[in-house]
Amino acid sequence: MAANPAYTAGRTGSPGDEPWAGWWRVVVLGTGYLGIQVVWTLYNAYLPNFYGQYLASNFLIGLIMILDNVAAATIQPYFGALSDRVHTRLGRRMPFIFIGVPLTALGLVLIPREQSLAFLLLATVIMNVGISVYSSPAVALMPDVTPPDKRARANGIIMLMGGLGAILAIFVLSPSFDRGRTLPFDQAALVVLASLALVALLVPERRLARFAGSQGDEPAAAPAGDGAPAQRGHLLVALRAVARSDDRRAFWLLLAALAWVAAVNGAQNMFTRYGTEALGLSQVQATFMLGYFAGPFILLSIPAGILGDRIGRLRATRLGSVGIVLAFLALALQPPGALVPVLFALAGLCWALLMTNSYPILINLAPPGTLGTYTGLWNLAIAVAGLISPPLYGAVVDLLGWAAFFPVGLVFLVLGTWFILRVRATAGIAS
Repeated sequence: MAANPAYTAGRTGSPGDEPWAGWWRVVVLGTGYLGIQVVWTLYNAYLPNFYGQYLASNFLIGLIMILDNVAAATIQPYFGALSDRVHTRLGRRMPFIFIGVPLTALGLVLIPREQSLAFLLLATVIMNVGISVYSSPAVALMPDVTPPDKRARANGIIMLMGGLGAILAIFVLSPSFDRGRTLPFDQAALVVLASLALVALLVPERRLARFAGSQGDEPAAAPAGDGAPAQRGHLLVALRAVARSDDRRAFWLLLAALAWVAAVNGAQNMFTRYGTEALGLSQVQATFMLGYFAGPFILLSIPAGILGDRIGRLRATRLGSVGIVLAFLALALQPPGALVPVLFALAGLCWALLMTNSYPILINLAPPGTLGTYTGLWNLAIAVAGLISPPLYGAVVDLLGWAAFFPVGLVFLVLGTWFILRVRATAGIAS
């Protein structure tokens, strides 16, 4: 693949002169994100127990479960940036998708066929490398083929498709585990390969990527003393500016996001093990329980955004943060089993309020021209949360037992609520 920063192949005229790909092609692109979420849902649900066959320490299991976050903080950004600089007959993004998807499918097929800890580790690494190669280029393909004024709605479709992927994994693929431990993973491999075929056949990148250089509206607010030109495209420079700025709103918001995701990511990663060992559930029942969280999150993501527009995004985010604290507090008190699904649903609703409204707040605080850089800061906070939370959950459980499982998340969520309360309301982020 030859480096070529100015990608123009397959484009004639200006973006405004030509029709765009259309909503149906956004749905096709969404099948790629659907496949990604199928993979991660099965990964989080089954891998802890697979590793539990060889390791007695929950800390070590949690440590292994952060491999995906290590890849998210290192491999994914590299290939995302590299896809901006290449020019091939297939386009800029598609070569990485053609390489990463089959590699991911191979890892999925190998994981449940493990015969030793070393084999399982190798299969896990193959899957993580594969999905990291194509995740960022696949996400970048959506704005490449979508006009700036339609990207927000297009991203909503992508998120919905990802949520459907989680539901597919939990309620359709996971039950087949009882018929054979390889079946959910083999089916997931077919899903990601099918998404590759759909995108390759129906979204010709070289012909449709007319909006790669287009830019949407600039953010309405920015931290004081932003130094936007120096921050643009330089993650560490932007991080230093956010940390040192007199305006601390972006800083507190990033810390809040880190704390929220640490709580929920750690709980999701270790929940099937908690469910089987502490609650006496089967592997499938424990996986199903996660659906009570995922369902409300998926169904209410769009209404949560509408509510944020009505009452203000910051207020909606704070409401979600307080609500999920109350849900985890109730779960930490070990309520009767019949209440657990209700509390999971409440947590999913509050999670929708958080994740739908908090990211737009950060973007509204970004200096002009640094939208991608501040998105990188957001992703970095998410990756760091994913790195620290699973081993921390595992270590606390090793020391104090499964009764400490939800209190760990509760501590993170209380911290996140404190951080978001320190973000003062201004015209740029309150509405």
